[in-house]
Amino acid sequence: MGAVGVGLVDCHCHLSAPDFDHDLDDVLKKAKEANVMALVVVAEHSGEFEKIMQLSQRIWM
Repeated sequence: MGAVGVGLVDCHCHLSAPDFDHDLDDVLKKAKEANVMALVVVAEHSGEFEKIMQLSQRIWM
């Protein structure tokens, strides 16, 4: 079995909210730098589903 990386999981964030439209790339960069390995983006309403799906397709390495 290979080594498993140690990191954090943000289990509840609202990155699809309009508050993050202007600095989402910076927020994601800072999360990576803080060793966040995964994000669970939640919606407040169904109008955010498409935006969350687009976020899920971004490369997170």
